[in-house]
Amino acid sequence: MFIIPKGIIKRIEAVCRNFLWDNSADYRRTPLVGWDTICRPKDEGGLGLKDQEAWNKAMVGRLVDWVAAKRDSIWVHWVQNNYLKGQEWMRYKLSTNSSWVLRRICKVKEEMSVGYINGQWDVQPDGFTPAGCYEWFKGTRPRVNWFKAIWNGWALPKHQFMGWLIVHEALNTAARLANFGLDIEDKCYLCGLAAETTEHLFYECIYSKGVIRELNRQTRWDSPMRDVLTWCVQRTGTVLQRGVQTAMMLGTLYQVWHQRNKSKNENVLIRPECVAKLIMEEMRSRVRGRDRATMTIVERDWLKRMRLVE
Repeated sequence: MFIIPKGIIKRIEAVCRNFLWDNSADYRRTPLVGWDTICRPKDEGGLGLKDQEAWNKAMVGRLVDWVAAKRDSIWVHWVQNNYLKGQEWMRYKLSTNSSWVLRRICKVKEEMSVGYINGQWDVQPDGFTPAGCYEWFKGTRPRVNWFKAIWNGWALPKHQFMGWLIVHEALNTAARLANFGLDIEDKCYLCGLAAETTEHLFYECIYSKGVIRELNRQTRWDSPMRDVLTWCVQRTGTVLQRGVQTAMMLGTLYQVWHQRNKSKNENVLIRPECVAKLIMEEMRSRVRGRDRATMTIVERDWLKRMRLVE
């Protein structure tokens, strides 16, 4: 309802951004992904958060549309009688003594003017809505083919978020920090045999390969050593089978990064087979929490072969 000054909007976004990355309202860490990307819908590669500036403009746009449609309200009558005085709203020019509120409304009106034809909002077939106006302000981008794999309902939220960061190549690997100019060793904290890039850490490191090899042995799985994202997107089978396999892969990526951090910060590294057991236990807990009555006989047999149910 209210027109919010840009300074306040920036402060609100800063609090949200800092809380996302550091669980705190105060600035402590450099964001790993840009705020504009975060505010995209999930199917466009973002997290689906609202861009507060664009959303506030969309809400102000509702006031613009009320005046354009000559809505029967006291405020619209007041604007018509005190400012427009018979002028066409889309061609109205501000006077020098106009209030800050009206100036802000007219600024949004100028941005929206290309969407009006003969005084009618022509962007949305069913008329103006703030949500539709917000999408119009933000514009649309091509859908990413991996969003269903990352945001599938079988994976834990922290695993989903880790997968999202990996897709955006946003993790602070040793090689990336070294490229930023930090005086650190860029060797992999898990194997120490090569520079720690995202590609090496998850797909080439002998430790990561050991975890996946152990999972394949325990579950008769066919998880890959490379091209994980393509593998997740191209999974076949029922919704349950695709979801479980993708969730296990996201859990694997999360655990590899978790063990990497423990090795870096605590100088502790457990064996790959122990990591595989942790991933299996997490997946079994997810399966136990689901309603078995909704599963087909084929799906239950498949879960038994994967050793996820008794």
